[in-house]
Amino acid sequence: MNTLERLLIEGEFFSGSVVASQIGVSRAAVSKQIARLRRHGYDIESVRGKGYRLVPRFDSLLPLEVLSRLRTRTLGRNPVLLETVDSTQNYLRRLAGQGADEGTIVVALEQKSGKGRASRQWSSPPGGLWFSLLLRPSMPMHHVSLLTLLSGVAVARALMQQGVPAALKWPNDVLVRGKKVCGILLEASSDPERVEYVLVGVGINVNFSASDLPDGISENAVSTLDLLGKKLDRADLLSTILMHMEEMYEKLPSSIGRILEEWRFLSCTLGMHVTVSSYGRTIEGNALDIAQDGSLLVETGEGLERVYSGDVAIKK
Repeated sequence: MNTLERLLIEGEFFSGSVVASQIGVSRAAVSKQIARLRRHGYDIESVRGKGYRLVPRFDSLLPLEVLSRLRTRTLGRNPVLLETVDSTQNYLRRLAGQGADEGTIVVALEQKSGKGRASRQWSSPPGGLWFSLLLRPSMPMHHVSLLTLLSGVAVARALMQQGVPAALKWPNDVLVRGKKVCGILLEASSDPERVEYVLVGVGINVNFSASDLPDGISENAVSTLDLLGKKLDRADLLSTILMHMEEMYEKLPSSIGRILEEWRFLSCTLGMHVTVSSYGRTIEGNALDIAQDGSLLVETGEGLERVYSGDVAIKK
């Protein structure tokens, strides 16, 4: 990021001539850079005697506008915005393999082949908040699933701040009154010694109606637009999610107890009779708790089962 862009994301007026002097270019060169950014869609205000200032627009996800809203030190600090992509997970995996920094985030306005769990397709039309975040955690592989719970808590917190009564379904869904508003997908790359990186994919139904989703999906989905009757600023929502994620992530492993406690409080799974499909098995019983490693504890007729991955159906 250059000096001009850093000044723009601060949101205050700055002098073009002062910047030109600082970076050793002409005043005309600064004007050309401003014009280039305006052509990319940025609203940059110009006032005689004050200079230039970036004016973030409602619901815009352009990188500098995202950065201007961030309240994090690391997460989201390297934003990539794509109009259309097959999958933000696939795109970020390529960046991770090239050595991208922790906190790099890929946001897409639309995904053509969005990814859900077990290689399912995730419908991702325009208007949603579709992003993938790169983490490089120092933790054993068997603790990585805790990042799913952490992400769910962060999303639920952010949605509740907007007035959405979010609940968490194990392991990776955010529901509102039994319908899915958000899905979370974790994919990790590791060797026997360490976790190389983790991709946290988040898809939230925001500024479109769930009725616009394909048949077979729309019946069990809901959007914030449906719930609130108004559009949300996705850049603000993203900033809030990343703020909550970073606050918990930076304190790992000491924050694990707090994450589990909050997840339990927000859960719509615990205390319910559930059927879990896991690795070709069907487990039926009462969902008692989640363990320290994030696994689900299910009391069955044969005893206590510890489930590490699977699809949960809640009996009503």
